[in-house]
Amino acid sequence: MRLWQARGLTVSGVVLLGLLLPNTPTLAQTSEAPEGVRTLTMLTEEYPPFAFTQDGEITGSSVDQVRRIMAEVHPDYTLDIVPWARAIATAETDPATCVFTTTLLPERAERFKWVSPLNIDTLMLIGRTSGKARPRSIEAAKAFTVAVHKDDSGELFALAQGFPHLDTAPSIDLSLKKLLAGRVDLVLLTRKTFDELRGQGQPLEAILDVETAHSGIACNKAVPDRTIADMQAVLDRLIADGTQAEMERRYKNSPK
Repeated sequence: MRLWQARGLTVSGVVLLGLLLPNTPTLAQTSEAPEGVRTLTMLTEEYPPFAFTQDGEITGSSVDQVRRIMAEVHPDYTLDIVPWARAIATAETDPATCVFTTTLLPERAERFKWVSPLNIDTLMLIGRTSGKARPRSIEAAKAFTVAVHKDDSGELFALAQGFPHLDTAPSIDLSLKKLLAGRVDLVLLTRKTFDELRGQGQPLEAILDVETAHSGIACNKAVPDRTIADMQAVLDRLIADGTQAEMERRYKNSPK
């Protein structure tokens, strides 16, 4: 929406011009919205402790950081939780959308503009405590059925490494249900998520660390560079003054 439209103004000159030149595009058809006017959409997924729904509210360590950043840089934004595959696809195609917490992988680096790190974590293989799958190397793990989250860093890592027996699900929760039911042998997820689940009493066991991952906010490449730079400056300050670490501690072993 253009600024003059948002204010509900009637501009007689624009109307007259449209009558005189019917084949000429109007202002609303040709001008880009001024920087800072357009609402930004921030998308995430159910993935505690980074983002989850509790008592009808979206919360989590990454959510708190994003809210703080946007309050200072671009208060005109919306925040929503959707399935991960939809979130990252929308961020790549919609010029006013960002997605988090997104692992910064080489194959994603040029597809988005980045504000990072919201989180530094370890990608790992986990199993159920009664399970027999206990590989001690990535190559050994390829003999087992490994559950991954669709379009997540775990799936991309497994595909790049050539894992032959992948079980792809739309959510971490579904992969965990399959693991606990014995339908898959292992699950690829982050250590912080594993710690969160263990803190809730889930019968899970750490099997193998496979990769250190940096995650952040991935924005569509049409988001202005100035906005990205301002977001990064706020995040840098949150890291430097200890606020990010405090936000992470707040959600350690959260009720979710």
